[in-house]
Amino acid sequence: MKKNDYTFKSSPKRSQRRRSSRYGAASESGYRRARLSARQHEKRRRSIAIIMISGLVVAALVFAGVFLAMRAGDSSGAASDESVSSGSSGTVIMTGRDDAGKLSQLAVLVPDTQGGYSFYTINPRTVADTPGHGFQQLAQVAELGGQELVDQAVANLLQVPIQYHVDLGYPTLEIAAEQAGIIDFKTDRPLTLNGAGEAISFAAGDNPASAQRAILNLKASMDDGQAGPRVQALFYQGLRDALAMKPEPERRALAQLLLKRLETDMDEGDFVDLFVAMTTSGRAFGAWPLPVRLAGSGPDWYLEPVPAEVEMLMTGDTGDSGIILEIHNGTEAVGVVEAAGERLAPLRYGTTLQTDPSGVDFENTQIRVGSEALAAGNRIRDLLGKGTIIKDEYMEKQQIIVIIGRDLPLAELEKR
Repeated sequence: MKKNDYTFKSSPKRSQRRRSSRYGAASESGYRRARLSARQHEKRRRSIAIIMISGLVVAALVFAGVFLAMRAGDSSGAASDESVSSGSSGTVIMTGRDDAGKLSQLAVLVPDTQGGYSFYTINPRTVADTPGHGFQQLAQVAELGGQELVDQAVANLLQVPIQYHVDLGYPTLEIAAEQAGIIDFKTDRPLTLNGAGEAISFAAGDNPASAQRAILNLKASMDDGQAGPRVQALFYQGLRDALAMKPEPERRALAQLLLKRLETDMDEGDFVDLFVAMTTSGRAFGAWPLPVRLAGSGPDWYLEPVPAEVEMLMTGDTGDSGIILEIHNGTEAVGVVEAAGERLAPLRYGTTLQTDPSGVDFENTQIRVGSEALAAGNRIRDLLGKGTIIKDEYMEKQQIIVIIGRDLPLAELEKR
């Protein structure tokens, strides 16, 4: 291939210069002027090219520097976010033992897909299908196979893998409660604990308690198969909400203090980041009791999970919910609205209870739904076991109004 001779434009070849010299002095002078002019033109062209290239190089370097700085900042921010998410991306099982070494506390923390957290409380008297041992109470599972067997049984029950462990006793919980100050056992219906030799009553609404009183309530909830599971969840919801009001430096310091008094397989940074994220007021957090029914009698009572409700609870997120649910009393019966609200709690819908009788005696339960709430209405009907679904175009798109009729008496709603 012939190569281009790019020097031809700046200076003629020797053979051309020799031929040019035969044209005389005038021609030689003109040629020199032309050559000088050409060289000056070429010099200016090269200077301009160098300036342009230099400018482009400088611009490229500046752009690269800014881009890398931005990437570094993003990476730093991502690392910061990742450090929180890495410490909170896995499911955490929390256990606690009483003075006799028996399993007394059991809960599972699961990160939601939308960045929040779900905290599931499980009474150790709950039975679960245990590999190699059949159905056993979880307190017995801990004695049979330790933490590993508890992990397997709980993972099978909830259908979630267990990644991390946190083991803490009541003294450690007392430290957290003292830092929280007042813990509110906020409930949508009246509750009474009967498991500690004394009846402990909670009115509908706010029930603020001191740290010491709150821990006593938590201990009493373990011995009550009726209201106990709900009170246990109320304790942890109230504890978290109280801690969420504290500044981040205080929460971070508390996490480091707790870490010294508990056992966990989490790294220090992961644990602290998880605790801070979980107690941040801007993040969704819900404490839910595992849906169970009371079984057995006398001192040998135990709790059986309600599979349909457990499945609905585990497939929801704390942020699930554009659904606005209202439950109304279509009868003269007392307590049916509150009982229906508890039955529907696993759906995690924003719920308002209208306990006063409507003045109209409804024979059958109605589930009135907006145009985009039909699927949610079906889930409600599945949990209640009864109800006629009525699509109402005049309601808000994601609104649901449930009117409890005489076909759902209190005894049936309380039966799981």
